[in-house]
Amino acid sequence: MGTLGPLQGERLVERFEVEQTSAFERLDRFLRSKLPDLSRSKIASLVRQGFVLVNRQQTKPGHRVKPGEEIQVLLPKAPPDAPAGEPVDFEVIFEDEEIAVVNKPAGLVVHCTATRVSGTLVNGLLYRFDKLSSVGGSFRRGIVHRLDKGTSGVMVVAKTDRAHLNLVKQFEGRKVRKEYVAIVYGDVTEQRRRIELPVSRNPHNRKLMTARRRTGRPSVTVIEPIERFGVASLVRALPATGRTHQIRVHLAAIGHPVVADPQYGGRSMAKRPKFGMKRQALHASRIGFAHPVTGESLEFEARLPQDITDALRALGGESA
Repeated sequence: MGTLGPLQGERLVERFEVEQTSAFERLDRFLRSKLPDLSRSKIASLVRQGFVLVNRQQTKPGHRVKPGEEIQVLLPKAPPDAPAGEPVDFEVIFEDEEIAVVNKPAGLVVHCTATRVSGTLVNGLLYRFDKLSSVGGSFRRGIVHRLDKGTSGVMVVAKTDRAHLNLVKQFEGRKVRKEYVAIVYGDVTEQRRRIELPVSRNPHNRKLMTARRRTGRPSVTVIEPIERFGVASLVRALPATGRTHQIRVHLAAIGHPVVADPQYGGRSMAKRPKFGMKRQALHASRIGFAHPVTGESLEFEARLPQDITDALRALGGESA
């Protein structure tokens, strides 16, 4: 039987002793029965990371438990019930009683997680606004959609639950118009290119996506060059679907990865010039949607951040 042990750093210890009735059961199955709130894959991950000890020794998820063995599981300390508001730097482009439109700076994580409860856009939204929608739960207050940490640009935030639900329907119905700009490697010569490649999880790294497999979720991105510099191009990206990392994956798949993209730039990224960029040169520049209550057609633009304008200036661009 498990007992809650003392706090060790930022983790709580659960202890179990294997009984005869559980003899020779797989360790991950044994712990799944003892910790029903955790999935078997999560338990296996904890074992592989060394947060599960059998007789104080690390082992594998497939270890066959034996009577009398002592098993210790180090679980993440439970986070607060809700994140707190705190000052976070971001620009408010528009707001009314139902929604807000913000310009998220690069480097800012959008929402809280079990391991990150401060320093996110959500913390800043809670500090800035009197109310936010609760549809997505306490860690995602007001968040209808997201941008990657390294991507800057415009986002719409819901202040009320009715606005949130309406905006979700608009996103699901592909009625939200999104436009990004990116500096990519290479000379993009086609005036307009439609990329239709399925996007799926990378089988070798579940945190990344890929467009190199035949299976995956149907995904469409339209690319248009704005300015060409030979070694690189400034392009407009119009995603018709909203898959995770879609634009970055699609651009890499056609041989024009986003400048300084640490995840999809390929093995040669370290040798390529970054034009001063310290993060992927991708910016969500425009968003258009119907006001969730009045139905009015709205469109908002987020100006280019300084690092991208500096990179364009280094390239000799007129758009800087």
